[in-house]
Amino acid sequence: MKLKKSLALLALSFGLISTATTQAAVINFDDLPYVDFSGTIENGYQGFDWSSFAYINKFAMPNTGFEKGVVSGQHGAYNDFAGTSTTSGNLFDFNGAYLTAGWKDGLIIEVSGSANGITQYNKTVTVNTSQAQWFDFNFFDIDSLTFWAYGGTRNPDLDNDGEFFILDNFTYNEPRPTTEVSEPSSLMLLGLGIILLGVISQGRKRS
Repeated sequence: MKLKKSLALLALSFGLISTATTQAAVINFDDLPYVDFSGTIENGYQGFDWSSFAYINKFAMPNTGFEKGVVSGQHGAYNDFAGTSTTSGNLFDFNGAYLTAGWKDGLIIEVSGSANGITQYNKTVTVNTSQAQWFDFNFFDIDSLTFWAYGGTRNPDLDNDGEFFILDNFTYNEPRPTTEVSEPSSLMLLGLGIILLGVISQGRKRS
């Protein structure tokens, strides 16, 4: 039993037993330059390229879905000109996000995840102007997301129309790291020597 424990410690000393964890990152658009109304999300922001996406100050349109769709800080993203919007980058996992309709209740948003130009995932959600809703997507190992909004009925209490949606707290994981065998450090080698001495000592006592 002691020999088995010593061998386990030996493996640990050489870094043969290791674990890799990933931590989700959240894009809340609040580190973009302050705007009174709206601004463009430039390519390269947070490591992604953004097509037909803009960001808005939640107070620019009070009492609308644009205000209620911003769940943290003052900024949220939206589909510019109510068009199809995409975000792309290196391989990543799309965990989920808050989505809200700007003007129309029952707005349908179709979200697709692709890798190397091939669609891997497709999910449709329905949103309203009254509150932001969190949606889990769990699209793994993709490099592009497409958001397409359609349908819905204009909220009669609001003064405008159009298939606009608000996106906030975009949550993703970067590529999962591979487990590697680490080279032994001086401290590890010292521990190895102590363990070997213990194994030799145990062997002598038994003989």
